[in-house]
Amino acid sequence: QGAIKDIASPKLVGSEEADVTLVGWGSTAGVIREAVEKLAGEEGIVANQLAIKWIVPLHAAEISAILGRSKNVILVENNQSGQFARYLRSETGFDGHGHIRKYDGEPFMPHHIVEAVKTQLAGETRLSIPVHEVNA
Repeated sequence: QGAIKDIASPKLVGSEEADVTLVGWGSTAGVIREAVEKLAGEEGIVANQLAIKWIVPLHAAEISAILGRSKNVILVENNQSGQFARYLRSETGFDGHGHIRKYDGEPFMPHHIVEAVKTQLAGETRLSIPVHEVNA
């Protein structure tokens, strides 16, 4: 097993009975946490979060078990092509129910994720691409 035994496996944060599980890795962790709070407080949507710190080595079995119990899984990532989603699918066989991708060079804001979750849970789309607003 090598190095994987020395690395803590990712843990689900929030209710296991959530309406949606938001999955990200790296820099998306903080903004996803904020979005989970906004979804509950402002929209009445119960969300939880799976923040993956290490993708190599990947705790594939543990991640698969968590995602397999989730109602709706949306993968949140800062790139156009869905690299993380493809990697996760190749390692676990799991394909998310939806995707939020941002690649305009600006960071995610919590409201980007909140709006995307609402439209995806409503069945309007499986792929959301938020853009950064420019205040004139």
